[in-house]
Amino acid sequence: MIGKNQHRTDVAGWVRSSFSRSKRWLGYGVAYALFALSIISPVAAQNVESIVSKDSVSVGDRFNLTVFIGHDGSRMALFPHNLRPDSLNRIQAPFILGDLEIIRVVQQGNKPYINGGQIDSVVYEVTTFALDTARVAGIPVGLATEIDTLFGMGALVEVKVGSLVPADAAELKDIMPLAEFPRSWWPWIIGVLALLAVAAGIWWWRRKTDAEVEVAEPISDTPPYDEAVQRLTRLESFDLNDPKSVKPFYVELTDILRTYVGRRAHVPALESTTRELMNRLRQLVQDEVVTGDVLAEIDTVLSHADMVKFADLKPLLEQTRAMVTETRGAIEDTESAFRKRDAQRRAEELRRLEQESYAPQSSVSEREVNQP
Repeated sequence: MIGKNQHRTDVAGWVRSSFSRSKRWLGYGVAYALFALSIISPVAAQNVESIVSKDSVSVGDRFNLTVFIGHDGSRMALFPHNLRPDSLNRIQAPFILGDLEIIRVVQQGNKPYINGGQIDSVVYEVTTFALDTARVAGIPVGLATEIDTLFGMGALVEVKVGSLVPADAAELKDIMPLAEFPRSWWPWIIGVLALLAVAAGIWWWRRKTDAEVEVAEPISDTPPYDEAVQRLTRLESFDLNDPKSVKPFYVELTDILRTYVGRRAHVPALESTTRELMNRLRQLVQDEVVTGDVLAEIDTVLSHADMVKFADLKPLLEQTRAMVTETRGAIEDTESAFRKRDAQRRAEELRRLEQESYAPQSSVSEREVNQP
């Protein structure tokens, strides 16, 4: 109590008894009215009263706690949450009142009454984890002015707490067995489908590879140089008066040159781009098979043909016919270089055979003995 520390016990008791489950909201109104009548008294008599919204709860249930204070209206009411530091109120941190945990402020306000009196109230949302009974010995409420602050304590608040453990639970029960769930076949189905997809991909790739091998043109029995000369001779009679025949002319021209180079140098000339083919042929220059001038002749023909086929270059008729002569020259120079290399290899092989044939008989017999 504040001031004379005199409770209106008869009024408070009637308020709590009227706050039944069936007529709880009506009880709030009656309690509020009777509490207002109880403060129509001298200024020195102020009352603090607390009411809960449930008579009994379970552990962890949430319910409301309402705190009233009546006074003469000359002071400002300070409820429990107003007495905390502002930093805790800003983050809405829970706090404890006895066995109750204050979760949040639901509502706070005041109402004037006759003779200048005033009732201030606050509604808290609370919970409890107490066993059997949750108690709050007294809820502190202050009345402040610029000069001083008076404090009062409310009456004892009790709430019955029901147990979550069944009444017939005499002892701890054993751990429940693991729950059984129906077996899911989806992972197996997905795995089988993935394996089938991989197998189908391998089968398709091998079939495509075999088909490419089957349709590959057989290697001609005609020597590479003779075949190239024969095809160039036929190309010279190509009708170039029709502009649409220019690209087919260059396609055949490059095919002749690439086929010859591929067969003679044993490189994939038809499957390579011009740059890739020239990079492979540069190894022949390093091996001193052909000269750089021969390589430049091949590059000139292929690069000019690429411009016509892919860049829509429109060459003159005389220039187009001259490309046959340039291609023939590149093939003849390349063939001359390879024939020179072949001649050198044959000469070296003859010298080796002659040396072996004129070797001493003892050396020959010794080699025959050492042979397995």
